[in-house]
Amino acid sequence: MQYKQWVVFILAGFLLSGCGGGMDDEDVVEKSNFQMPMKENTWVRKETVRKTTDDLFASAGKKSAEVPVDSALAAKLKKPATLPIKSQEECLEKANALDQQRTEVQKRGGLWHAYERVAQAKPYSNYGIQLDSQTNRLVFSLQHICKNAQEIRLSAWGVQTVQRFKKMGEEGYRNYFIGLGEVMGDVDKWVEFAKFAIESKNRQVPYPEIGKSIAQAKLLVNFYDELSKRKISDDTALQTFLTEGATLLSVINESFSTDPRLVLALQDENVFPFEDIKGEM
Repeated sequence: MQYKQWVVFILAGFLLSGCGGGMDDEDVVEKSNFQMPMKENTWVRKETVRKTTDDLFASAGKKSAEVPVDSALAAKLKKPATLPIKSQEECLEKANALDQQRTEVQKRGGLWHAYERVAQAKPYSNYGIQLDSQTNRLVFSLQHICKNAQEIRLSAWGVQTVQRFKKMGEEGYRNYFIGLGEVMGDVDKWVEFAKFAIESKNRQVPYPEIGKSIAQAKLLVNFYDELSKRKISDDTALQTFLTEGATLLSVINESFSTDPRLVLALQDENVFPFEDIKGEM
């Protein structure tokens, strides 16, 4: 009997804790420090691939020899292309197809595995790691810009932050959180985010323009897929593989500074203080 009474008591305690002790949500926010959601790791694949932690650290410790870029191949991979996209639904459909394709490659071990499975290519496996990572970054950027082409989509935290900023003004907002003991650097980031969200409220990125970026990325992801399946039978095939991998990486990296839609997505990544651009490991 005494045991049952203790069980009832413990369960009641859990229920009271879960209900906030009778306070409503606004009271909890006002009477405690502002809790911002933890920022997630971004631009990193979500799937587990056939690599161990020891393998990755071993590869990361290697300094790869420089591999020359094939300028003719680079020009081919950068050739302008377009896809007829008119809506967010079409945009996400195309971007998600690329996501599915790069996911299948990485379930097989990614390009890192393609380098590691050939003894002569192992010294260059850092190229494989970078190709996997930057391909993820490319695809996640496109998914993000499809979702946020017409206006920035905010989470509950983002909506609350913007509303509070508008109500208090910048000075009042800063003073409020500094008074709660928040770190000045964090408050600066929240202010920057609020201003950015307000300015981006009426963002209009034409979907046909995003179609150009997705069409270009499709060429790169297709080549990434093809390289992951490449059979290396002799020294000539090895050199071709290494050169083409280095060229693909060069073109992907360049696109982050030359493609306006990707540039915009990365600007968002720098300003968003938490999980809006997702890529959880």
